[in-house]
Amino acid sequence: MAPTVLFVPGFWEGPTVFDKVTSLLTENGVRGEVAVLRSTGTTSPGNPGMKDGEDILLVLHSAGGFLGSEALQGLDKRPRGEQPGVVSIVFLAAAVYAEGFQHQPLPFAAVEGGSSSCVQPETLLFGDLPEAEKAEWLTAIKTQPAEGWDDTVSYTGWKDVPSVYPICEGDNALPIPLQEQLAGLAGSEIERCSAGHLPMLSQPELVVRVVQAALARQPWPGNLEGTMDNCSTTRI
Repeated sequence: MAPTVLFVPGFWEGPTVFDKVTSLLTENGVRGEVAVLRSTGTTSPGNPGMKDGEDILLVLHSAGGFLGSEALQGLDKRPRGEQPGVVSIVFLAAAVYAEGFQHQPLPFAAVEGGSSSCVQPETLLFGDLPEAEKAEWLTAIKTQPAEGWDDTVSYTGWKDVPSVYPICEGDNALPIPLQEQLAGLAGSEIERCSAGHLPMLSQPELVVRVVQAALARQPWPGNLEGTMDNCSTTRI
């Protein structure tokens, strides 16, 4: 597969200057991505500079658990010293696997041609949503490719950074014992809640609290007392 072409715009331009180029590349089978300079459109003082960078807390949901963990390679904070890096992970109803794990067909997926669809999403994905919201999201979900997601796991980023895993006790896709097993594999701090498979839809305030608590435990500038020593198992 050809590399992705990453465009970095210059001063004043903004990312849309590359729209025509990226469209033409797409027509020719080449993927292009455009970076956004956060300083463009701002004024001094207080604007981002060349040395600015930010540490990252990852929030990984469902299949994003293993996709994001594998993509984390080389980006965890500890070996990067003063360079920004990933400092923590929040797993939301996430699939977490060990190195060498070979993915199997999903029991709740229907494959037709090259597309994979969720079986009974109204129950598995949106079971704890009000009916009006459920109907709205049922029209918004998309298919996934049937292939390309099921390679052998070759890297597990959760080994290199601390994590928290809220056990979603209303999840109809991942049973509670499985979530507990996955959280244990990652060595995650475990918390518990009543949400279903998409807590960011049914209980967004809860997700915010989990993220804020994870941030509070990290020693970042302005939060010098942050530490993992106050980990606990709680219900939220």
